[in-house]
Amino acid sequence: MIWSTDDDDLLPGGKWFTRTLLVLALGGLAINLLLLFRHLITSGITGCGGDSPCEELLVSRWSQVFGIPVTAFGVLVYLALTVSLLVKTRPLLTPILGVILGAAAWFVFVQVVLLGRFCPWCMSAHGIGLCVAALGLWRQWKADFTESIWMSAALSAMGVVLAISSLQYYGPGATSYRMDDSSDFSALRTSGIYALKEGRKVAFAEGRRIYNVSALPHLGPADAKCVMVEYLDYSCPSCRKMAGFLNALMARHPADLCLVILPVPLDRSCNFSLGVNDTEFPGSCKLTKLALALWRAKPQEFAGFHQALLDGASTDAATDTARTVLTRLELSDALRDPWIDELIQANIADCTAFSLHNKKLPKLLITDKRILHGLPSGEADFIRVMERELGL
Repeated sequence: MIWSTDDDDLLPGGKWFTRTLLVLALGGLAINLLLLFRHLITSGITGCGGDSPCEELLVSRWSQVFGIPVTAFGVLVYLALTVSLLVKTRPLLTPILGVILGAAAWFVFVQVVLLGRFCPWCMSAHGIGLCVAALGLWRQWKADFTESIWMSAALSAMGVVLAISSLQYYGPGATSYRMDDSSDFSALRTSGIYALKEGRKVAFAEGRRIYNVSALPHLGPADAKCVMVEYLDYSCPSCRKMAGFLNALMARHPADLCLVILPVPLDRSCNFSLGVNDTEFPGSCKLTKLALALWRAKPQEFAGFHQALLDGASTDAATDTARTVLTRLELSDALRDPWIDELIQANIADCTAFSLHNKKLPKLLITDKRILHGLPSGEADFIRVMERELGL
């Protein structure tokens, strides 16, 4: 027996049940359309800063299948469900409900287990999907009383979970970073702190920014063939992952690469450019000041301390580590250096200027006009792109 609108008066709940399902289906359709729109207007870049959890999820590898947003498939499925509820016969209703059930279960698993991040809009869509599937399948069963309905739905659910998970895991990852040929460098404010003192100086941003490689925190030889400048936050997970990519690249070209480190703490205690909805990492200001103080007092110890911070050292652990290198008095004197606060504010201003179209950290100045925003999808991809860009 196929459930049709004529059966509504004969089954428990009457026509209100179909109408309830229709309202839920329209709600799921609306949320998927909203999320699809948000996906399309975001930069699709993985990184820290300027993000809600929803935006972070919408640019993760689990948000697309072969470059197509999963919310686009959600729109199509809910359209099919709406049509099936409005027509007289519904031969595809059970498989559609099974697909919705499987997709909702998979993406709840992704948020809870794989990412540990929750998007309220996404979870609302999945909640609606689970409710629609449960109510619709129960209604189907009440109309037919055959176990084949549950089997058909289960097979559809398992099939969609297997298909989506396999395609997302083994398929090509989404483009997670952006490479600009040039940014709106005219927004850069004048700042002489980067070029203070004698040493090797390198121009970026069409000559609007001069960096004294020797005087600024850096990794690798100051006289290296290629100099890159990284804006990062020590607490940002994407920046920490990028550090691994950069370490691998520099290990391949130890004599040819130098990396200038310019921390931009995403912490409102010293970064007043953050908006109310921007991602914040409390404690980043303290980590940044410790790193810069160590650079000023004992630059030869900076590389190890810099890596310790990127490995996840807490503020207390970082302070203890700094005190193994400097005495309490030396550390206290170094932290009072006005250069530290001036450099932090210059870094924040620069990052804001480079972020007119994208706020994500890390940001990597590669050549005079080239800047990378966000985190590449993998180490091999990053190394390939950097070697091409730098001519290594």
